Order: sequence, then structure tokens, then C-alpha cells
Amino acid sequence: MKFRRILAVIVFFSILTGIHLFFNAINIRLKYQLTDLKIKRGELVSRNRELGTQIAIIENLDSIDQIAKSRLNMYYPEEITYVVPSKEAVIY
Repeated sequence: MKFRRILAVIVFFSILTGIHLFFNAINIRLKYQLTDLKIKRGELVSRNRELGTQIAIIENLDSIDQIAKSRLNMYYPEEITYVVPSKEAVIY
């Protein structure tokens, strides 16, 4: 009778130990995943800042003007001519 009680206590504590180790292993795995995600988030935040800087440079009007002139060979016209029709030239 005493042997069965000791065996039951040993089995009970063995089961509790197994459950504890199982949840501890899950906790450790989740901490590694969290660390990896924090690293990836930091990389994405850094990349986002770089892209924001590039957008600011590209949207700068002086930069657009320079790109249009150097890469696209676009220039401002020398003279703009407007043709304004007279009232007599309008046909109803």
C-alpha cells in the first residue's frame, strides 16, 4: 500500500515536471521568435527611413528639374507665343 502511494506521488510529480518542461520549451521558442521579429522590424524601420529620404530627394523640385535636363534632355522654352483670337474672328 505504501509502495503504491509512493509510486503515485512519483508519477504525479513526473507528469508535472513534463508539463513544466513542455511549456518552458514553448516559452523559449517564442522568445527566440520574438527576438527575430524585433530584428526584422528594426531592419524594416531602417529601410523605411532610407526610402523616405529617397522620396524627399526625388520630390524636390530642383532635383526634378536636374533629372529632366540631364537624363531626359528637357529644357525650358526660350519664348512662349500665345495666339489670342479677335472678336471678329469668332464664328457663331
